[in-house]
Amino acid sequence: MNQAQNMQNRSHRQGLSLQEKQVFIAKALPLLAQHTFGYICSVIGSFDQRMGRHCGSALRCRLNGRRAILTALHVIQEAQQAPLGVAISTTYGKPPYVVHGTINIDQIADLAVYFLPDDYPCPETSFWPSGRVDRALDKISTDYLFLHGFPGPTSYPSQHLGGVVSTSLPYGAMQRLENLPSGLQSFQFAVEYDPVGMANETGAAQELLDPHGLSGSPVWRIGVSGRSSRNWSPNYSLLVGILTQWRPDDKVLIATSTERLPPGW
Repeated sequence: MNQAQNMQNRSHRQGLSLQEKQVFIAKALPLLAQHTFGYICSVIGSFDQRMGRHCGSALRCRLNGRRAILTALHVIQEAQQAPLGVAISTTYGKPPYVVHGTINIDQIADLAVYFLPDDYPCPETSFWPSGRVDRALDKISTDYLFLHGFPGPTSYPSQHLGGVVSTSLPYGAMQRLENLPSGLQSFQFAVEYDPVGMANETGAAQELLDPHGLSGSPVWRIGVSGRSSRNWSPNYSLLVGILTQWRPDDKVLIATSTERLPPGW
């Protein structure tokens, strides 16, 4: 079953036609991209104080009242192989922040949380609020999912620009409910990533982009489930997961659900 059929079946259950849902999504995705861009950052394997290599994506957020970086553990492990270790992007035109101190990990779920020291230079408005983290899975299947991060093919180190340059990819899709990949854990969910049915913001067909570098990207449910699309706002979006895998043969991305976050996170 392809993504369009998934959307159509679930649209009927929610009282929306496929065409109505497509129109709504076409309007909602640019708003979500703008709304979430200020919260995402790049995890960098640092070569020196300014230069490095993009290893994955992450979310700046508040967890239990503390400023934190939330990403995939394997992204951190890759960045740790660089000469100066892990760095996190800050604000546009500013050098990345070299990580020091403890990084909390969940090896089974492929999650990592770094609680930021006070000297991390970023405004308070750049942290996703803890009140908009959904630690349950009950509405993921009936909502539209949205992720935003930095793919590796669009990130590169630039001596001329004095740092790592990255272009983000906002992407929306439904949860895969059938023909699931093998070995999927109870705390994981699959997001459609099939070139069949992919379209850009204008509705034109779009080729599949290699998602390497998107690992660690936040995944939101946009918050339209259970309410009229006419009353929807990007402020209804809730964090539901962190992207950890790409299964190209199954044409899905795999995310670890925020239900896996320990209480102390």
